[in-house]
Amino acid sequence: MTLCRRDVGLLLLGAGAAGLLPGGARAAAGNRVVCVSKQINEFIFDIGAQSHLVARDLTSIQPPQIRRLPSVGYHRALSAEGIISMRPSVLLTDGNVGPEPVLAQVRSVGVPIETMEPGTTPESAQALMLRLGRYFGRDAAARTVVTRWRGEMARALADMRRFAGKPRPRVLVIHFGQLNNSYLGLSRGGPADAIVAWAGGVNAVGQVGGMARLTPEIIAAAAPDIIIATDVGYDRYGSAERFRSLPGIALTPAGKSLAIHRIFESEIMYFTPRTPAALRKVAGWLHPAR
Repeated sequence: MTLCRRDVGLLLLGAGAAGLLPGGARAAAGNRVVCVSKQINEFIFDIGAQSHLVARDLTSIQPPQIRRLPSVGYHRALSAEGIISMRPSVLLTDGNVGPEPVLAQVRSVGVPIETMEPGTTPESAQALMLRLGRYFGRDAAARTVVTRWRGEMARALADMRRFAGKPRPRVLVIHFGQLNNSYLGLSRGGPADAIVAWAGGVNAVGQVGGMARLTPEIIAAAAPDIIIATDVGYDRYGSAERFRSLPGIALTPAGKSLAIHRIFESEIMYFTPRTPAALRKVAGWLHPAR
């Protein structure tokens, strides 16, 4: 649906009344933020700046209380009308948004789009947390969170050293793609790959970067000893026994031994202060006897 000139004018007036943010500016009290990023939304809650949020994207479900906010849709298939109807001061994203015509329409009614690079390593994720602290005037809170996070991460990594020199099980991390209704294997180079490696395992997907679309042949050839499935895909089946019915799974060592585990997408798709706990959880699956 295309907005008429009258609608655009009214929405512009509403957005102006909310107090628009120029790119890179500090958020003022009372600003209305629509945030389309799982990681950024979680970090906003971590630093206590959630009062600024008026809407989220469909996949931002952590922490649980964020679900009380209205959703403006899937982050790669947004609706301009849904975003603009929230009268936002700013649309905050990590750049993984679309389609572009929707973003252009949002800009056309005077709503600025602020993009903050996602944290793809623990260090860059912590830098993002500190940047959000400055942006929302929550510097001290952000520094406190990051200091605690760094300490917990250092202790978790130190604990992983006991697996050095031990057999490294092959791990397939399966993520359900909500936009195209398919199962994807998380490739090498991302947060999930790092967590598996730190926990003493090896990624069963050899592809570097992005995600590999899984087929029964690819799953069987990967021959994982352990399968970790994110919650949305796992919950379609409800148990390891039923998940094994996914074509190709039963042919793998993991499928034969039912070494199939459920993890929240937010624990393994990006780095957060919860990463140390997620790392310990994964290590427990990879080395149950230890």
